Amino acid sequence: WALCLGGTSYGFVSCPRAVAQPSRPSHSLRLRALPETTLVMADLAATPTVVSCAFNVITFLPQYLWLLMVFLPNWSVTRKIMEPLWPVLLFSAVHVFIVLNVASVNSDNLSDFTELAKVFDPRVSLNLFNDFSPQQAMMNLMRSPGFVSEEWSHVLAWDLFVGRWVYLDGQRRGIFASHSVLFCNLIGPPGLVMHAITCLVLGKGLPEEPLEKS
Repeated sequence: WALCLGGTSYGFVSCPRAVAQPSRPSHSLRLRALPETTLVMADLAATPTVVSCAFNVITFLPQYLWLLMVFLPNWSVTRKIMEPLWPVLLFSAVHVFIVLNVASVNSDNLSDFTELAKVFDPRVSLNLFNDFSPQQAMMNLMRSPGFVSEEWSHVLAWDLFVGRWVYLDGQRRGIFASHSVLFCNLIGPPGLVMHAITCLVLGKGLPEEPLEKS
């Protein structure tokens, strides 16, 4: 035992002098900046092999379509492949396959859906700049390999849908769109914004799809 007074030790154990500790932000401030991850409700189990294979399929096979649209946009083969909706439908089916397989083996679907409901909690719309619980809920879900597989395939399928639309609009109206299609593949929505800017700069106007009157 030792008695320490003013940094001086009395006994057998020396006592270090007191060191001023840096002030830490209050717990409430940290919550306002970024919610801390608490209980992870998502299923953290590895996905079945078929899901991992489907993950690779939807990650790599669409890249050949992107290469055609970016580097060979005017090739007749590219047009024949991309004009029909089938390529997008095919990879959308892969996404559905992943969702069904993950749901069939997930031991905690109810908890996952409960956590997902927190992401879209309508009460947050009344407190957008102070309530960050939706972000925390999404962070919890992204710990799950199954949820990551579902969301990744979701994003890739929709990116392909938008990229195809940009490509076809460029073909219809004679607008260079390779750069916009590339960015649709790389980072999604900015590619669509880039296409809109290109249309305006070239004086073509924004794309329009008027409803035909019967």
